[in-house]
Amino acid sequence: MAATVPQISRRAEWLLLGIAVAIRLLHVFAIRDTVWFRYPIIDAATYHDAALAIAAGQGHPDRVFWQPPGYAYFLGAIYAMTGASDLIARLIQCGLGGVTAVLTARIGALLFGRKVGLGAGYAAAAYGMLVYFDATLLTPAVGVPLLLAAIWLALRAERERAAPRLWAGAGFFTGLAAIVTANALVLAPLFAWRARSRWWIVVASTFLALFPVTARNAIQGGEAVLISSNMGINLYIGNNPRYDETVGMRPDLSWRRLTAEPRRVGIRDAAGGSAYFVRRVVQYAASEPAGFLLLQAKKLRLLLGGSEIYRNQAIYPERASSPVLAVLLWKIPGLAFPFGLLLPVAALGLVVGARRAPLLALSLAVYAASVVAFFIAGRYRLPLVPLLLVFAAEGVRWLWNEGATRRLLLAFGGMAAVYAIANVGQGRMESRMNADAEFSVGARLAAAGHPEVARAHYRRALEEKPDYAEAWSNLGILDMDDGNEEAAERAFVRAVELAPDVTTTLANLAVYYEKKGRVAEAARLYERVLSLDPEDTMALDRLRALRSRPG
Repeated sequence: MAATVPQISRRAEWLLLGIAVAIRLLHVFAIRDTVWFRYPIIDAATYHDAALAIAAGQGHPDRVFWQPPGYAYFLGAIYAMTGASDLIARLIQCGLGGVTAVLTARIGALLFGRKVGLGAGYAAAAYGMLVYFDATLLTPAVGVPLLLAAIWLALRAERERAAPRLWAGAGFFTGLAAIVTANALVLAPLFAWRARSRWWIVVASTFLALFPVTARNAIQGGEAVLISSNMGINLYIGNNPRYDETVGMRPDLSWRRLTAEPRRVGIRDAAGGSAYFVRRVVQYAASEPAGFLLLQAKKLRLLLGGSEIYRNQAIYPERASSPVLAVLLWKIPGLAFPFGLLLPVAALGLVVGARRAPLLALSLAVYAASVVAFFIAGRYRLPLVPLLLVFAAEGVRWLWNEGATRRLLLAFGGMAAVYAIANVGQGRMESRMNADAEFSVGARLAAAGHPEVARAHYRRALEEKPDYAEAWSNLGILDMDDGNEEAAERAFVRAVELAPDVTTTLANLAVYYEKKGRVAEAARLYERVLSLDPEDTMALDRLRALRSRPG
């Protein structure tokens, strides 16, 4: 006999869906006029630009996918149908945020009953970081509901007669989630193990979802890359003696130098480049085992901390534009809300509920381990949140019903310890955007023909980081365009003083000297650029032009 599956009524699900979507819509329309909404930067810009190329019929710009391509194709499909409207894309993501809340509720109801399910679902509907990322052009808006669908199907497969069909669905959705966020693939072996004799169904259905991506890499790129080729470098970013430096890299010269390392040792293919960085991680772990283990402990501590660590742009400053986020995401001394409150209650729920929900507990542990294996950021931790919400709702139910005083005291003592881990020493809540984000949005604004607004963002970047050489250099370009030659020269010289080995700052000063007729000085700077980057064609062309001048 198949086990009875606890269910939430359709009416209750529609109500939950509507409330979750409404919260997200309020947030989107609150921030839609901000520069951060209108000008996606760094990773969001990469997805946006790839989606534009896909929508225009040019296909994805990568020969071999550098990042998992699922989100770019999701955006590209929307752009193709809507005339490249990122607003409509975000509105659709609000709907997916509602799906996330409903799936969280279904998982909770399946394992612990209707009340726990609805509690977890409504917590997901109003969870600040889920609301935040559903309004961004980043992967969690799609990756999280796909992952939850896979887990929900796997949990049902353990209970119902239609297990082959459900295991196939679990594997397929795991594969779909993996082509959006590669970490999701770690659940496929877990599901295959839990499926026992039907393991092959999970494996086959997972690969069925991955096959178009793998085939495209092989046909167009000529390489056997399962999903994307950035796995190795991401592993290295999070596992080297300079973790704080590498995890904070932005796409500048230092990043280009790091990604070019495999080519400097003769490796030309993407798969080989990824393997090169994996070998570097293995060498680090073997040569410095104590340091490697301490780094893993540090990353685990960051994973459990209540603060939301940003990857491209600071998260907390958006509260100033969104009344929704101002209520749902904040920090004060002693509490980083909501994760700092979620974790201790979820820990209690795991203690009292893991035996009744072993697959969910294992999914949580395996996915958390995959995050720690790379590096920690709020958006990479986010897929854990709905699972933690289910256990937190079960923890609240247990506390409400528990009458034994001694057990309650033990529970509160344990939660207090976890609360301290999550909230002590979490630092201040940033009120200003980070310098890299200010610089990046300034560059987008300048390219879009808004130099004065761009100038303001460059100056904010310099207020946060006075030695930001690229911001000085870009200010010099704006000053030169305005005819303010003295200010331009000061900015270019300052940039070169701060970053004498950054080719862009050197080239900008060289162009300025060339326009001023200071040919010898310009030529020396172009020579320095080529000594740093022999493949810089602009510097090579300008140097040849200077040398060909009469006299």
